[in-house]
Amino acid sequence: MNALLALALVFLVYSIGDFIADKTKAFVSSLLVCAIIFTVGFWLGLPKTIFADAGLIPFAKITICMFLIHIGTAIRIRDFIKEWKTVFVTLFATVAVAAGVFFGGRLVIDAYYALVGAPVLAGGVVAYLVMSPVGDVLGRPDVKVFAVLVLVFQNFVGIPVASYFCKKEGNRVRDIFRQGRLQAAKTPLGKTGEKNTFQIFHIPEAFSTPNVILCKLAAVSYISLLLGQMTGLSFLIYGMIFGVILHEIGLLEENCLTKANGLAFVMAGAIAMIFVGLTNTTPDMLVSMILPLCIVLVVGTISCSIVAVLAGRLVHFDWRLSIAMAVTAFFGFPGTYLISLEVARACGQTPEEEKAVLDYIMPKLVIAGIVSVSVVSGVLAGIMVHWV
Repeated sequence: MNALLALALVFLVYSIGDFIADKTKAFVSSLLVCAIIFTVGFWLGLPKTIFADAGLIPFAKITICMFLIHIGTAIRIRDFIKEWKTVFVTLFATVAVAAGVFFGGRLVIDAYYALVGAPVLAGGVVAYLVMSPVGDVLGRPDVKVFAVLVLVFQNFVGIPVASYFCKKEGNRVRDIFRQGRLQAAKTPLGKTGEKNTFQIFHIPEAFSTPNVILCKLAAVSYISLLLGQMTGLSFLIYGMIFGVILHEIGLLEENCLTKANGLAFVMAGAIAMIFVGLTNTTPDMLVSMILPLCIVLVVGTISCSIVAVLAGRLVHFDWRLSIAMAVTAFFGFPGTYLISLEVARACGQTPEEEKAVLDYIMPKLVIAGIVSVSVVSGVLAGIMVHWV
């Protein structure tokens, strides 16, 4: 397909998703709408190479870490430390997903379906890459296909659940803010002029041009990639950590991609990375594995929700927020970031209310997604792949 035509079609679908999300006040997530449109489209003959034809996949592979660095600049170190409760809840919830599917699911579905489905549901792409050789070792291609189905369709559960409970929590936060019992957080999401706690550098305006910012983002992304290759830990984690630290000490600007006029296209590529997995599904695959797939999704959702609520009680988190953080394992970043934006726009009726909701929900959702998708699930997959 022609590159410009492919790009136009992709942005058309994105626009439809945005429109429906806006009209439904984020009850129906734009990601869910886009996923449905692309899935049906591929079944009806939409070229499966549309994202590559549009140039979004190679572009996203280069810029995805820059996007994580951008998000990192929106969270100050004092806020990161403050979110230790998020890490606590997410850790136990993610383990609960894998444990529930493996030990509970295997009682009613194929044991190897449960084995590959457990870590993949708990983390997505990273876990899938680790677990995908299981089907080859067993000589069972259906096991590998099932892992792909879990990877593809976990979004259809995680996104609406997170969106629904985040909206409920967002309304609660908004009401507290209206009562004057919650102050708007002083974060880089809005210009405050407040000096960072650990700031030791100041960037002159002459050295804060779009080209300079993009140069720094590319260099930091490359360093993150090297560290990821050396340690085996996802380079995206290093990117986000660098974003937090370098902004805190003054070497990276707040909302750096926005200031460099590059956020929209970088985000478009990141979203394409989510939907590219839909090209591997067919109606026949879905029909033949629909029952075990549903069992994995239901068992995993119930397991993580129960554990998240219990863990949330220990750290005094609202149960709705705990569940929303738990299911970020099903879709991860950038879905966590996009849902936060949608919910803030839907719940807030003034810019101040939107900012209060966003400042409260976004750090928790983004950090929860990073912890579950990039860290915990990868460790679990590394352990469970040897259980063949």
